[in-house]
Amino acid sequence: MFKSISLKIGAMFVLLTISVIILIGTFMTDTTDQYYHDEFYKVNAAVFTEEYVNTLCSSIQGDSGVQGVYDSVSAHYVQLGIDSFRECYILDGKSGKAIESFASNKELASSLELSPNIISAMSGTVGDVVNSAYSYMDYAVPLMTGDAVSYIIYIKDTKEESNTVLRNVFTIIIQALLLGIAISLIFAILLSVTIISPIKSLTQKSNRMASGDFDYVIDVKSPDEIGQLTETFNYMASELKSTLGAIQSEKEKVETIVQYMSDGVLAFDLSGNIIHINPAAKLLLGIPDDAEPRFAEVFEASEISLGPILYIKHFETVERVIKRDGREISAYFAPFKTDDKSGGIVVVLRDITEREKLDKSRRDFVANVSHELRTPLTTVKSYTETLQDSVSDGSFDKEMFNSFLGVINSETDRMTRLVKDLLLLSSLDHSMKDMPMDDFDIGLLTQNIVSKLAHSANAKKQTLIYEPTNQLPLIHGNIDRLEQVITNIITNAIKYTPQNGQILVSTVFMFDSITIKVKDTGIGIPQKDIEHIFERFYRVDKARSREMGGTGLGLAIAKEIVEAHDGTISIKSTVGAGTEVMIKLPVKS
Repeated sequence: MFKSISLKIGAMFVLLTISVIILIGTFMTDTTDQYYHDEFYKVNAAVFTEEYVNTLCSSIQGDSGVQGVYDSVSAHYVQLGIDSFRECYILDGKSGKAIESFASNKELASSLELSPNIISAMSGTVGDVVNSAYSYMDYAVPLMTGDAVSYIIYIKDTKEESNTVLRNVFTIIIQALLLGIAISLIFAILLSVTIISPIKSLTQKSNRMASGDFDYVIDVKSPDEIGQLTETFNYMASELKSTLGAIQSEKEKVETIVQYMSDGVLAFDLSGNIIHINPAAKLLLGIPDDAEPRFAEVFEASEISLGPILYIKHFETVERVIKRDGREISAYFAPFKTDDKSGGIVVVLRDITEREKLDKSRRDFVANVSHELRTPLTTVKSYTETLQDSVSDGSFDKEMFNSFLGVINSETDRMTRLVKDLLLLSSLDHSMKDMPMDDFDIGLLTQNIVSKLAHSANAKKQTLIYEPTNQLPLIHGNIDRLEQVITNIITNAIKYTPQNGQILVSTVFMFDSITIKVKDTGIGIPQKDIEHIFERFYRVDKARSREMGGTGLGLAIAKEIVEAHDGTISIKSTVGAGTEVMIKLPVKS
């Protein structure tokens, strides 16, 4: 309403003046009115003492009667203040009607109404109750003859005198109010000028700062709070100039680095509009120099969408591999914040075409070696079985040869499993995306796997439990590969959990994904090994893994299969306390 400080200060002074005058006026009027009431009843109480009332009562019983009362009261005219505004009546004690009147206007006696004080006097009690709500003041004294009220002396004041005084007081209050408002407006104007002048200077300085001029200095004209504010503002301008200079310098450095770095960098706001793109990103994605594409135009919906990235944790990234013009590009997506709120997404692109070619060559080599080794391994196994048959005929030392052949057979089985795992990895690397996909109940699949492996757990006196949390929807994937993953995880839990241990398998559907959790009370995995646990051929305890028949490829295969289903697999473990493996698979609507 009030946009000017001058108006606000003036309004405050005027309101303050009005409030004070009204408060004083109210106090004065109430005090004056109360004074007249008190004086009226004090005068009457002083005249009509108990002794005087008894005298009046005695005169009634004599020969004089009412006339004696009239004469006695007339003697107190001056003391009672009887005049044109204050009248005295003698009333009948039973009806309350006037018998005699001391008023100059005798007709007024006939118009008297029964007030509460008259009624009190008719009951034998002095009527001296103050009631400021009435337009008059009255006082009633009963004159008793025995136990009966014979007459009532009634004093009534029209309050004309007090009302005249109150009107004069009210006139004085109005005059004081108008004078106070005028004086308050003068003071408000003087104060406003004192305050507004430095504020205008600060406003001009702010406008210059907004346009980039930080050199203008405001003169400090007073040592008060406004002067301190001016000094602080000048200091702030100096510091702001220095800070902006440093920020501009750093900004230029960052822009130069981003402009000439080999990795592509893009930034999008919350709506998917482009904020920044460097030349390397335009080159990798084949974007024209003058184009400003949106997020949905740069990345296909099948690759990634904008929404889920905005809700990942700070300092975490989402990685996707995209293909553009025969190139494989690794894209890292991460949200950034402005003022503690999500401001958009930063995308870093890296060309991994050559790296992928090298990885492919390495995987091809492993596949070729595996194929070359499989035939001689099969031959060795067949000869071993023949030798074992000969030993059973008694031609050789059975104990020695059976021991040797058992080791050969065991090693052959282990190498066969290794070759099979290598072939499986090679198959996953080459054709995982082409494997058949169907809709199936993964909860039922997990329950069947637990039932199949219950015998192995019982053999080690372990407790294997399956607990579904809620109803799972159908999932789209390759049932054989996912069965292999779940079986591998539960089998590992059985292997590395000691006797009398517990293995809990649970499933839950939440946030458009199914989570399969396998938690055991086994030997656990050291923290330093967890980050390498999904690497090929990596073993926490090589001797123990070989003893248990492991190849070091099971978790690597599981990770390949899960990621091929756009899922994730993670491990949490504490040495001596157990391991928890969590598989998350998205449910596509």
